[in-house]
Order: sequence, then structure tokens, then C-alpha cells
Amino acid sequence: MAFWEWQETYSININKFDVHHQKLFTLINNLYASVFQCKDTCQKQVLIRKTLAELVDYTYYHFAQEEEFLLTYEYPDYMPHKEEHEQFKKHLTQLMEQYEDDTFVWSLPVLIFLKDWISLHVLNTDKQYGSYLNEKNVK
Repeated sequence: MAFWEWQETYSININKFDVHHQKLFTLINNLYASVFQCKDTCQKQVLIRKTLAELVDYTYYHFAQEEEFLLTYEYPDYMPHKEEHEQFKKHLTQLMEQYEDDTFVWSLPVLIFLKDWISLHVLNTDKQYGSYLNEKNVK
């Protein structure tokens, strides 16, 4: 059972970024599986490290692609959008550092934070640029 299911309500009607967002859902589900479904402690640590690194890398990639796209189409709310990305990246970096220092314990609240942040960002902030770009016939 997945921790978080993609639903059409998350679609921003920009195919490239809908695919990116679906990948983020998959990575969060993989992290959930690594944290809560793996019973072998040593294997769990390896899986968490690998999955977390993939989540961080893909999030940075996605944000860079999205920001470049928004600049190309002169999105008027680019700076506030970018600032949201920066705040999330800062938080992800802190999580990664805590994990690497062995001062962090994975828990359901951390996964819920990741899910909630991405959900709110997609449903609010990204939907706004989706509408803006759809008006310019960008799909």
C-alpha cells in the first residue's frame, strides 16, 4: 500500500511537471517503504540513505527545471515561487545533515511534512503557474 497516491487533482496541466510531481510522489512512497517496511536495521539505513539522496537530487533537479521554465515564460510570480523552493531545499538539506550525523530519527511526522509541503506547493503555488502557462497555450 502506498503512503501517498497521485490523484488528478494534483495535475497542473503542464505535462512535463505533472510527470515530475508524480516522480516526487514515488520517491516519498519509496522513502516510506524504506523507513517503515524494511525490518533489517542495516539494510534499512542503506535504503533510507539511498532513497533520501535520490529524493534530494530529484527535488533539486525539478526545482531547477521549473524555475528555468518560469523564467522562459516570464512568470510574474517567479521570485516568490523560487523563494518557496529555497526554503524547502534548506529544510531538506538540514534533514540530510541530521541523518548523516546520526542525530535524526525517521518518523511518520517527517514523511507527513514532506507530503504536506509538496501537496500544498503543487495545489497552490504550482497550480497558479499552471493556469498562467495554460493561458499561453503551454501544456
